[in-house]
Amino acid sequence: MFCIFVYNMKIEKLILQRLQDTGRVHLPGWGSWYLKAQVSRWDSVTGTAFPKGKYIAFNPSIASIENSLVSLVMKDLGSTMEIAEQWISRKVQQWQQSLDHGAVLMLDGIGSFRPNGAFQSDVNSLDAQSFGLTPIMLHAISEPSALQSKVVASLKMVSEQREQGLRNWQKASAAAAVSLLFGLGIFQSPWSTQMAGWFATPVEFEAASEVAVPLVDVENHANETPAVTSSESKITSKAVVSATRLETGYSIIVGSFKVSTNASDLANKLRSQGHLVTLLEGSLMKVGIGSFASRDEAKTALSKVKADINSHAWICAY
Repeated sequence: MFCIFVYNMKIEKLILQRLQDTGRVHLPGWGSWYLKAQVSRWDSVTGTAFPKGKYIAFNPSIASIENSLVSLVMKDLGSTMEIAEQWISRKVQQWQQSLDHGAVLMLDGIGSFRPNGAFQSDVNSLDAQSFGLTPIMLHAISEPSALQSKVVASLKMVSEQREQGLRNWQKASAAAAVSLLFGLGIFQSPWSTQMAGWFATPVEFEAASEVAVPLVDVENHANETPAVTSSESKITSKAVVSATRLETGYSIIVGSFKVSTNASDLANKLRSQGHLVTLLEGSLMKVGIGSFASRDEAKTALSKVKADINSHAWICAY
């Protein structure tokens, strides 16, 4: 009489646990994951400011025979060192077979390996324990602030350099301000992001990904205009464009407005040109083009939207 014991623990969870404890995980015959510190920085390509933090990086060196997971597997499985090493070795062999067949190896919460061995850290894995924050995407606002206008005037640039000077000032000041807020632990954002591969536990990531940006009920939005008193001149509100109401998805943002009527004007204009328009509310009213089920679909359409409508367009999840 004999029995077969099936061990169902996912090796990805063990790797993340060891990374949290020691900052490094090595598997013989495969390589090492480690947490790589990054300073706060500005990504001019994606228009994103990042706080300093730690990314998951990978070193393919297999010279060491160290096995960082043996003790965890032994404890969890309640087995000998030999059995734990065999279980880990089988996992590594399965990974290698996937790459040998030309498939992309996906490790939940960690990242992915291409058939050529290149490693890409997982998106949406923010280090919530260290920061509890989200990278912020900065984009053009249609109405310049009074502070911006004063800065442009105070710079006293010649006309051909003024616009470039404003852009440089915006980038530098935004990166500094966001970094300061991150450092002080003041800024909190409910937005989930797909911009960077920050290190986090799966539970924290799942909780963050469940937060959705509220979708404006555009059909009833016009009814929210405050009542006009008798001492004020009555303003006739323009009809707000209607848009398909979706639960979750992605839209390409082409404009952000402090004044909701300005957002409605742009939405109506784009709708008249045959575009599917979505309005998203927040600290600014955002006008979006299209509704996509996945980020990859939105990326495909992003270049055309940038060329035809707004070069500062960006992708937003709701």
